[in-house]
Amino acid sequence: MRPRWVVALPLVLLALLLPACGGDDGGGGSDSGAQDPAALEGESWILTEMLTAGGGTVIVDVGVKATFDGSTISGNAGCNSYNAPYEASGDEISFGPISATQMACSGAEGTTEARYLELLAGIATYEVSGRSMSMADGDGTPVLQFSQG
Repeated sequence: MRPRWVVALPLVLLALLLPACGGDDGGGGSDSGAQDPAALEGESWILTEMLTAGGGTVIVDVGVKATFDGSTISGNAGCNSYNAPYEASGDEISFGPISATQMACSGAEGTTEARYLELLAGIATYEVSGRSMSMADGDGTPVLQFSQG
């Protein structure tokens, strides 16, 4: 018959080593769902879809563009140039006051621009996935869809 410590030793060693096989729950690792605000920068984003006032989705084809530089978003809203300060942390983003040039805009460009700037002011989160970006309002409803241009 084997001494009890010969049987117990492997169990004790196993109990000591198993925690080392688990993930890092100390918050030091990266969260796979977290966004990196740097992913916004250095690319021109073209608006491809947006939420209409009636709650539907419309395909945008009037050349709305956005560029992020780490603290400012700028681009063309369909007719006028615009810019605004922004802050991003993880998947959260907020925009400060939006400034735009004041050219008179009519037709699809004017309608698209007014809706885009309205939606942009209410954005709360974003998600970059490959060459696409989705922005959602405070309720989590995706309202703006972009692709890299």
